[in-house]
Amino acid sequence: MGIRDGEVTHTRGYTEAALIEHLRAVNDAYQQLPTITNLEAYNDEYDPAITPHPQTYISRFESWTSALKAAFPDAELCRELWRVANHLDRRPYQDDLDDHGRFGSRAYQQRFEAWEAALEAAEFDPSVRIPEDFLIADLWRVARLDETCSETESKTDKPMFSAIDDWWSLSVEKLQQHGTYSYQTYIRRLGGCRGGLIGIQQQAGLRNL
Repeated sequence: MGIRDGEVTHTRGYTEAALIEHLRAVNDAYQQLPTITNLEAYNDEYDPAITPHPQTYISRFESWTSALKAAFPDAELCRELWRVANHLDRRPYQDDLDDHGRFGSRAYQQRFEAWEAALEAAEFDPSVRIPEDFLIADLWRVARLDETCSETESKTDKPMFSAIDDWWSLSVEKLQQHGTYSYQTYIRRLGGCRGGLIGIQQQAGLRNL
């Protein structure tokens, strides 16, 4: 993990291989494409005399972006897309990368400039989109699970989504645990927000349960 004393030269400082190894250690620690803030936070846990400053990367690789490309090539980001796809047994969506990936969705937006371009680079079909009927059907499935009843509702009654704000926090947990897709996908496609489910309730007809 990180750079060791033996990987520092007296004439040029850290070798490029050592700098790349260190960035990969930062990625392992934070499970996202490293930012300068990540690097600085990671370095705080080690002796500053043997940890590289962000400017070292910029000087050696000409930019922080170039350093990231050297440490994490496009091909590796594409392989990670397929790893997540195999884990989920379906084509990944942006939210899936934040929940299950090593780099996060933002890394793909930055590297490929668009999510569709990232999918094309990894040879996925970017035109595939989850039908709204699938999302609504899955919400009904999760809503009917006994354990999705809020503490203010009887477990003997038919489970339903409540308008109570506390229930929204609980439903997020249940969607994360039992939903087929990321809960952010339901919000983005069906309406609603982090503070309430009203938009989703109306779209899916759950308010009439």
